[in-house]
Amino acid sequence: MFHDLKLKIIQYRKFTYILSLAIIISGLVNIAVHRGLKMGIDFAGGNMLQVEVKDENIGIKDIREILLSTGYGNNVQKVDDPKRNIFILKTKALPKDNEKVINKIKKALFDKLGAQNVEILSVNVVGPRISKYLLRTSYIIGIVAIGLILLYTTFRFKFRFGVAAIIALVHDVLVVLSFISFFGKEMDTYILAAILTIIGYSLNDTIVVFDRARENLRSTKAYDEYELTFNKSINQSLSRTIITSFTTLLSLFALYFFGGLILRNFAFAIIVGVIAGTYSSIFVASAIVVDWHRIKPEKMKKI
Repeated sequence: MFHDLKLKIIQYRKFTYILSLAIIISGLVNIAVHRGLKMGIDFAGGNMLQVEVKDENIGIKDIREILLSTGYGNNVQKVDDPKRNIFILKTKALPKDNEKVINKIKKALFDKLGAQNVEILSVNVVGPRISKYLLRTSYIIGIVAIGLILLYTTFRFKFRFGVAAIIALVHDVLVVLSFISFFGKEMDTYILAAILTIIGYSLNDTIVVFDRARENLRSTKAYDEYELTFNKSINQSLSRTIITSFTTLLSLFALYFFGGLILRNFAFAIIVGVIAGTYSSIFVASAIVVDWHRIKPEKMKKI
């Protein structure tokens, strides 16, 4: 499949730069307009009640109206379970007397629907200290991961290859965050796990292309035709990249449509990340190395 391709990929890198910048800038503007991402309870802190209603005629609109009547917002989600009528209610947590918030919501549900028709399955409270700790830990994990990746790619290839790989990873993360913002998804630990997964996946694709480029950059002629050499390397690894991404996306779409509400955001983030990672490994990472070479050419040496 895709044997002997001679697509001009590197030659049109300016267009891919523009496309990437357009998505990322519009995403960042959207995030700024909404004063940041929509943080989930894991990071913002709050209460989460999982409630089962015996009456199947009660829908999400009814539960949302009950929550609104308490004065604690309207954040209600329906759990995808054909056999049970389960809802997840989320509210902000109060620094003091938070138990009153939970009791008021329970009372409103019992009063409107009847105590015999409502079962409180679980109540989870994430305090502000825990949420700040999770957020701080997430930043540390991201920085450490980027640092280790830079060390690895520099050791295996060259420093400029490592920097290009990091830029491609940052590109992928920003694209995912942009789409999370566009679709109004909550930033929670599931999406954080998805982003960390995407970093590993995208890096793997980029290394495949870089490894092929290293093999091809073994002659003076290859260095003289640096852009063509990288273009050839991308074409040689294109079949493997597309097939791997396609098979991965098949399983991810199955997870998105049949994995239930809790896993849907996780699957959504990884789907966007796999597409962005495949795109960046083909169009972004190698293009950065080529432009770096144009600005500061290097002579042939062992890599």
